[in-house]
Amino acid sequence: MITEREIYFLKRKKAKITMSEIASAIGCSQSLISRYESGQREMNNNLINQYKKYIDNKT
Repeated sequence: MITEREIYFLKRKKAKITMSEIASAIGCSQSLISRYESGQREMNNNLINQYKKYIDNKT
């Protein structure tokens, strides 16, 4: 089963949003986005909500 994290990763890739772009927009590092998307690290709920909202607004 596909996770919500994977869905947003695919939505981000389809919309051609770079990790650097979204990191700048939500105020975190590109490496945090990378580690979050790969499942190596969690982000706090506030950042997750901003991440999802940014992607949703661009797609």
